[in-house]
Amino acid sequence: MRKVASWGRAIRANWVLVFTCAGALLILFFLSLATDRGFEQNARLRQQVSNSYDARAALQAVLTRHQDIELGQRGYVITGDPKFLAPYRSGASRIDANLDLFAKLAGGDGQSNLIDELRRTSVQKRRFVAQTIGLVEGGRRAEAVNLIASGEGKRSMDRIRVLISEISEAERLKLEERTASANAARERLRDRTFTLQIGLIVLLALSAILIGRSQSALKTSHRRSHDLAARQEAIFDSAKDGMIVLNPSGSIESLNPSAAQMFGVPSESLLRRDIGSLFEIAPDRGQIETFLRRLTANRKEKYGQIQEFVGRRQNGSTFPLEVSVSPVHLADGTLFIAVIRDIGDRREVEQMKGEFVATVSHELRTPLTSIAGSLGLISGGAAGEIPLKAARLVEIAHSNAARLVRLINDILDIEKIEAGRMQFDLRPIALGPLLEAAEHQTAGFASEYSVPVHVEPVAAGAAVLADEDRLMQIVTNLLSNAIKFSRRGEAVTVRVTPLDRRYRISVIDRGEGIPEAFRSRIFGKFAQADASDSRQKGGTGLGLSIVREIVVRLGGSVDFESVEGAGSIFHVDLPAAELPGPVHIPSEVEAPLPSDPALPVVLHVDDDPDMLAVVASAFDGKATIHSTSSVAEARAAIRQTRYDAAILDVGMLDGCGTDLVAPLRKRTPSLPVVLFTAQEVDGAPKQGIDLVLVKSRASLDTLVREVTERIGAKRANGGGGK
Repeated sequence: MRKVASWGRAIRANWVLVFTCAGALLILFFLSLATDRGFEQNARLRQQVSNSYDARAALQAVLTRHQDIELGQRGYVITGDPKFLAPYRSGASRIDANLDLFAKLAGGDGQSNLIDELRRTSVQKRRFVAQTIGLVEGGRRAEAVNLIASGEGKRSMDRIRVLISEISEAERLKLEERTASANAARERLRDRTFTLQIGLIVLLALSAILIGRSQSALKTSHRRSHDLAARQEAIFDSAKDGMIVLNPSGSIESLNPSAAQMFGVPSESLLRRDIGSLFEIAPDRGQIETFLRRLTANRKEKYGQIQEFVGRRQNGSTFPLEVSVSPVHLADGTLFIAVIRDIGDRREVEQMKGEFVATVSHELRTPLTSIAGSLGLISGGAAGEIPLKAARLVEIAHSNAARLVRLINDILDIEKIEAGRMQFDLRPIALGPLLEAAEHQTAGFASEYSVPVHVEPVAAGAAVLADEDRLMQIVTNLLSNAIKFSRRGEAVTVRVTPLDRRYRISVIDRGEGIPEAFRSRIFGKFAQADASDSRQKGGTGLGLSIVREIVVRLGGSVDFESVEGAGSIFHVDLPAAELPGPVHIPSEVEAPLPSDPALPVVLHVDDDPDMLAVVASAFDGKATIHSTSSVAEARAAIRQTRYDAAILDVGMLDGCGTDLVAPLRKRTPSLPVVLFTAQEVDGAPKQGIDLVLVKSRASLDTLVREVTERIGAKRANGGGGK
């Protein structure tokens, strides 16, 4: 059987050699065509260059003829000597010929209007000159001098110079464009030729190798077969994953030690047994045979597909495992190899990770939001005036609480991105309003560092296809990074540049720049150019990593330029989009308060008493907050009071806050409902929810602004009143 296989390999090698020679001849044919095309392009370019230079020479001759005319005119008017009319007569007779020659050589592409104007101006100039000469010939030299002094001739001559300059420049640009196009075509032709040459060399080298190998193939086939079998046996026996060889009926032909150890049974006791006996729930009779036959009939279908099962050991214990089955086609039939992996440890790690993320999301976000919000309200004077020293301590505590919130948000974002659970609501987003909102959102941070942010004017129709929240996160991360590393007093500039079917958002700072040694790691996790940066500047080192991951998932790209000592520019390129209707104004733009002098009544449901108190303080003077700490208490309040809006949390001790949407909407169909929760809620707002805000991501100012904006819109549409 091995000898037959060796002969088969030799025959295949001969066929490969034949196809290689045919490929070489085909490449030579294409090389000949490419060379001929290159000669044609060069000849065409030379002709175009020659025509362009001749055309501009003819155009320059037109200017020279007009100068000769003017020179002859002035000499004759001044001296009255007819000898000075020789340049006039010579130049006037050849101007039209030069113009015709230029029009013929240049082809008049896009310049016909200029050439026509030049002809008219030339005729006007020549008539003027002829008029002055006629006055002198008639003995009225003073009138001729006065006519020349009026400047009419000079204006015509100046216009001729301007027109000739514009036409010449257009012709030069056209030649440059043609030359660039020809150079690009020549570069492409050179690349193709080089590729074909490399392919030819490879094919010739392959032919030589095949000829050499075909001579020694039969001599080495036995040794190679033996070595291959030994290697496969060593891999099979030493593999950490369990490997089981099955026949087409699903019976075990052989298995490696890892598989026997995984199920806690000797290898000999499993031979010729059905593989279904290794699972907790055995497949129906004939199911394995059907699957294996289908796998043989269509090798692409479920080829190596991983499926999860529950295995059963000899002692009766069960464990999760992954199984992938692939066909192995041999000369005397087809066998199947099942690769089995115990995933119990991985499941335990995934469960621990999920529990940790859930704990961080809920148990840290809610109290941190309360702490940061309370400190912010105290700093803003909500609790009255406090001593200067205490105010400084509150400011420090508030700054560090916000820093901790950013760290938690960044870690959760990275985890969601890596797990593939970050969802995007892609739609056209107007860049101008969004950048203004980002500038407004980072104003406090910029003021802290004494670094102003300047957004350059953006075209009204500039829009990209993106998720608004994630795009805002990208811009604010880049702005925060630029502000932190800018010198005090130096502005950070945001610029939008249209590209080919994309828009580029550039954030420009004038700091110290990025060190050369750090640039390759700039988008890495926890990356800081200096170990002291995290202490001096703050931040987690995750912001740019998050920016890159989000931009890539939005179908864009991110890059940077930097000069040490002069600053850095970060570029974000995103696909351009058409705005379907009125420009969408991001939610961060300041919203007007309700015009109704009576304060609206808002229901707030949250099981954290500190959060209830902080939110109530944040709405002081803007709305009356009814705070409830349970779903049952909220249901009773809904039956007694008609609310203007509702703020709900998700995870409550006695249910979910979203269960209150139906009774709220039953009493007031147009009632604004905002979900304010520590849990990550992906995608668009759920049915019945107008807006989803995540604690620690959305500030209390944002919550107040969004709720009052929706109440105002409701009352403006006639839905107000209690």
